[in-house]
Amino acid sequence: MANLSKNWDRRKLGIASLILLPVFFLALHVLSTESLRRVTIDLTEERLYTLSDGTKNVLKNMREPIVLRLFMSDELLDTSPGLKDYGRQVRELLDRYVELSGGLLKLEIIRPQPFSTEEDRAVGFGLQGIPITQAGNLGYFGLAGTNTTDDLDTIPFLTRQREPFLEYDLSRMVQNLANPKKKKVGFVSSLPIEADPLKRYRPWEILKHLREAFDVEKITLENPVPEDVDLLMVVHPREMDEVDRYYIDQHIMRGGKTIIVVDPFSEIATQGNRMNRQPPDTGSDLPKLLKSYGIVYDKSKVLGDRLGAQRVNAGRDSLGRPVITDFIAWVTLRDDRLNKNDVVSGQLEQIAVASSGTLDIAPGSKLKMTPLLTSSKEAMQIEVESVKKDPKPAKLLKNFKSADKKFVISGRFTGMLDSAFKSGKPKDKIRDQIKAAQIKKGEKVVDDLPHLNSSQKEANILVIADTDMLADGSWVRTQNFFGRQMTVPVADNADFLFNAVDTFTGSADLIGLRSRGVSGRPFRKVEEMKRSAELRYRAKEQGLLEKLAEIEKKLKELQTKETAAGTTVILSDDQKAAIEKFRRESVTIRKDLRAVQLALREDIDRLEAWLKAINIGLVPVIVMVFAICFGLFRRGRSKRARASAVAA
Repeated sequence: MANLSKNWDRRKLGIASLILLPVFFLALHVLSTESLRRVTIDLTEERLYTLSDGTKNVLKNMREPIVLRLFMSDELLDTSPGLKDYGRQVRELLDRYVELSGGLLKLEIIRPQPFSTEEDRAVGFGLQGIPITQAGNLGYFGLAGTNTTDDLDTIPFLTRQREPFLEYDLSRMVQNLANPKKKKVGFVSSLPIEADPLKRYRPWEILKHLREAFDVEKITLENPVPEDVDLLMVVHPREMDEVDRYYIDQHIMRGGKTIIVVDPFSEIATQGNRMNRQPPDTGSDLPKLLKSYGIVYDKSKVLGDRLGAQRVNAGRDSLGRPVITDFIAWVTLRDDRLNKNDVVSGQLEQIAVASSGTLDIAPGSKLKMTPLLTSSKEAMQIEVESVKKDPKPAKLLKNFKSADKKFVISGRFTGMLDSAFKSGKPKDKIRDQIKAAQIKKGEKVVDDLPHLNSSQKEANILVIADTDMLADGSWVRTQNFFGRQMTVPVADNADFLFNAVDTFTGSADLIGLRSRGVSGRPFRKVEEMKRSAELRYRAKEQGLLEKLAEIEKKLKELQTKETAAGTTVILSDDQKAAIEKFRRESVTIRKDLRAVQLALREDIDRLEAWLKAINIGLVPVIVMVFAICFGLFRRGRSKRARASAVAA
């Protein structure tokens, strides 16, 4: 009877356990969901899902409410699993922003349907609709933010291609709405960037581009840089005296953000001197400042890049035909020559530079350099005199010798600095006399600010070693559109400068925001093979052109003799044999060129086949072998344990 009672108790306990177990797991799930809802573990290599300290500071320093409206069309997101996952990522990131804002940031999720009031709101905010049906229905995936004064900032479409900079874009929007006043950009330039009616100069397109979003004003350095200037741009600093440089130095010491544009040979500056046989010295530098800060820049050298060289018309051959060759001093930067992990250059496709300089960091410098624009490894430094007067592209290409290193064309320099003027402000008798006269007349005089021997804040300096990339001819083309002259960008030069100004006029928190990493990792071996084959092709092509020019010159000499004598010149057997030999050689070289390209394709196909085999076949096989070995190990251990038990 006792056993029966005990069995019944066990049965009741089992039944109760079966009932309570789901309840327990449900309670545990609810509890964990509520308590750990905000807990995330970021195991990615580059900490892609961890908010930067800069973002946290932006949210902490908010002073007024901001409303963010996320428009997400379900029908649009359902078109692609990747886009749906990205939508979830954006939503989770915005939830994190709301949590850290201390209640000042509100988030509204709006799911617009076609022809609804929600769609009208999306259109009213200027969001970009994407066709999702053949009938023309539009889907939306964008963000609109407003503040208490109805200022508006938007991301028209949250494209996944900009995923690495998602945090920057969101933080920038929050900060712009928290500080809606236009940022002031003061620039100093010896180039005719602004319009000049007397000289019939039109404003540069890049200046018009900047003025759409910033308060851009040309300033002089007769006095210290005004404290309300959020960013100082120094473009082609020529004919500056020591006091001018001193005021720039002190602006940097006070923590002022600065963009410096120098050039060993400014081609745009020579356009008014075309009649001069010897172009004037149009190079620019800030020698005392750059050298003191530890920024290496050589005014006597320009960059030559064989891989990025632009193809140009180098004149005509002996028969009057145009000769097309590579001009290594004019360079187009693409792919890995643009820093894809920096918000300034990460989303750009190509940048065009001309006779640019190079930058480096000196040993022992306190600054850290982040390259933004670089050459390829097939690059070298060229004496500036080689490209200033009557440059010969074919000769430059023939004399090219690669340094087998990348040269920096533009870089961001950050860190604490010592002033380049340890003894204080330089003396200037003329300025002092003018100031004394103004004081005597009772005129208001701007007093100098206290001298600083070291930087109060971390310096943020962007240096670009080329002025020509800002000029219209480098990045825009003018086209006639129904009787109107319109400019069409052909390179991303303006976007590069705009991104730089946009980043630098933000707070230090925004400047410090890094890219969230680029998920795509290129096949470097494939790219190296392509570059190697292209260089071989270019070298053989150039050799062929030179031989063609040589034989055409000889033929022209024969034709000239024939015209002068009025008789027909009969070629000798040796001349005929030489011509026939060259023709055979020409055919052979062209076959070699095709063979190079074919070999390249075969190498790439072979490499891709191996990569597919490794990813599709080898990895699963390794996992399976490991599982089998582990299973056999456990089975063997169990047998040994049973054998030991029997023996005991």
